[in-house]
Amino acid sequence: MSRPIGPIAVLAAAVAAFSSLATARAEPITVDVHNKSYVTKCAEEDNVYYTLASPKVAAFTIEAKTPAYVDTIVRDRQAPDFSGCSFGHSGGADGVSHYTPPTATLWEDGEYVLKGVVYPDFWRPTVVPVTVGKLTQNFLHLVQLWRKTAAGPVEFLVFYPQDGYWRLKALPPFRMREVAYGSSFLIGPVEESTRPFVAYKSVAFDPATLAFTLEFAKGGKAVVTLKEIEVGKAAVDVAFDGVDLGKTPFAALRSMYVAPGNADTAETVVRATPGAAETSTVVVDWKDGQAADVAFRRSLPSSHNTSAPDVGFRDFRDR
Repeated sequence: MSRPIGPIAVLAAAVAAFSSLATARAEPITVDVHNKSYVTKCAEEDNVYYTLASPKVAAFTIEAKTPAYVDTIVRDRQAPDFSGCSFGHSGGADGVSHYTPPTATLWEDGEYVLKGVVYPDFWRPTVVPVTVGKLTQNFLHLVQLWRKTAAGPVEFLVFYPQDGYWRLKALPPFRMREVAYGSSFLIGPVEESTRPFVAYKSVAFDPATLAFTLEFAKGGKAVVTLKEIEVGKAAVDVAFDGVDLGKTPFAALRSMYVAPGNADTAETVVRATPGAAETSTVVVDWKDGQAADVAFRRSLPSSHNTSAPDVGFRDFRDR
């Protein structure tokens, strides 16, 4: 990931190098992983729900990797499938909404574009200011980060300020224009209402470091920094500051699973301690336990969001 070198970039690189050195000295830890998933026949229901908890965690990494079977994909199915659901949809005949919401560019340079999107309504109507430089927007429902490529801009990271949901994906293989989003994740003190959420007080984006600072309504903050974005893999680093995680999860994953060939994620892959061998279990069947890292993968091509990435939580570090 190359960027123009200037005084600000040099300073940002020095700060990043110092932060990396400090992080390297932190001790790796295991965290508590709790599976709250349940069985469903509906491919549009987020029945996969995992939480991660530890009062000691200071930082960790989230990765998104294009599934291993990507080279076998002939048709990348991304349309909704309501066939096994007890509820319908509000889209067109193909199940996809054709409404185009207002979108504005919040920031842009030679490599990246940050956009904000406003929808007519949202399930959790709170005001979360999003600041980029001197610009503050109070009513954004969605924030998108795009990478400029030879084939055109590619969206690879999104989050919803009002409920704290994020999605991440890698750049597509050269034969594909894009790949799908699939599983979502939450960062920060996870609460539960009609659905799990994280309450943000504010969000600020720093173009020099490609980092989002999340200020939580419950106190403290987290910095989410883009670590890697390339074909096949993307990653962000998360670092907490002053967050009380003694009683609430620090992260969660939401996804869907009907069957191995109809799932946004199908397998829970856990390394129980640093250096231990991985174990793999059907995602709705895995029992609660400790993990030095945990990933959510698919081995078989899915009829739902076929190209969506595997998502992993790794490198948990102590305070």
